[in-house]
Amino acid sequence: MANPFRYSSPVDPGDLINRERELAELLDLAEGAHNSRLVAPRRYGKSSLLHAAQARAEGIGMVPVYVNFFGVVTAGDIAERIEVAYAEQLRGPLARWFDGVRATLRLGGGPIPASAEVGVDARAQQPLLERLALPRRLFEKHGRRCLVAFDEFQDALTANARIDAVIRSEIERHGDAASYIFAGSHVGMMRELFTDKRRAFYAQARQIDLPPLDQGDVAAFISARFEASGRGAGEALAPLLELAAGHAQRSMLLAHFLWEETPAREEASGQTWARALARVLDVEAAEDLRSAWAGLNAGERRALLAISNRLPPYSRSTQRQVGGSRGGGMEHAIRSLLDAGELAEDAHAPTGYRTVDPLLAHWVRAGRHSA
Repeated sequence: MANPFRYSSPVDPGDLINRERELAELLDLAEGAHNSRLVAPRRYGKSSLLHAAQARAEGIGMVPVYVNFFGVVTAGDIAERIEVAYAEQLRGPLARWFDGVRATLRLGGGPIPASAEVGVDARAQQPLLERLALPRRLFEKHGRRCLVAFDEFQDALTANARIDAVIRSEIERHGDAASYIFAGSHVGMMRELFTDKRRAFYAQARQIDLPPLDQGDVAAFISARFEASGRGAGEALAPLLELAAGHAQRSMLLAHFLWEETPAREEASGQTWARALARVLDVEAAEDLRSAWAGLNAGERRALLAISNRLPPYSRSTQRQVGGSRGGGMEHAIRSLLDAGELAEDAHAPTGYRTVDPLLAHWVRAGRHSA
């Protein structure tokens, strides 16, 4: 039978491990004509939660539209992503309505001149504004409210540092027509967009954080999937939960390879777990982990080394072990890692912080970064 653990893409709403509180809050805000922002590091289950929220929204009569801004470079890219999202996701009469609207968008908007991209002047704004206005036009025609999710919203700033003002100029008119979920994985950029008084979206969306998954919920999910497929997680379950530490994608990644290493109609053992973990570290995630480490500067590496090894980052002994200064340099590196979502503040951790990716922390503690 097929492996029941998906780890390389967002999971189906039915496979979402308990996020009922966050789902309820997102839906309550949307129904009340409020916007929300969902901030979480990459691979923490953010996109899966967005899809689940939109499935629930559709069930109560809202029109869900999901747009991923990851990798956009220009205002034209953003406009195209929005248009394609409506074309691919609307169904029935709404799809037929959009077919007609789309033809007028193409005629009226046309390509955006390259020279217009830099300043987001009127020629660049108009096609984007027309596509941003789609929820308002849909509501005027069909009387249905949209729930629009803009994923990796911070990437819009790549097109222009002030494009958030252009976006808000249209969607602030959507009180009856749409609610928005602004999601992003760069913690620092999302914080600036929504908490800096100089930004257009200041105080425009309530923040919803994603804490680590409850380990009891993860254990129940993994055990049930193993049992349903004629296998048992056995004594491998405890070390898997300890290592994954409630990280959504890492939990499923480790469960996927543990399932593969467990023969049909048998239970996983400690040896099974060791084989599964070795495959993850040596093959499946090896390049990912090396790339994550290579993408850090020297100060960030020292900070991550200290936090992953649970060393007090500002102590003299830590300075001797990881090198570098223990004052401003370490503080700056930790702030940079917090903004990027590589570290998170954690009052329960001995250092006050934790490495968000538990597999990266394990890889660092094992000394693989120096191999």
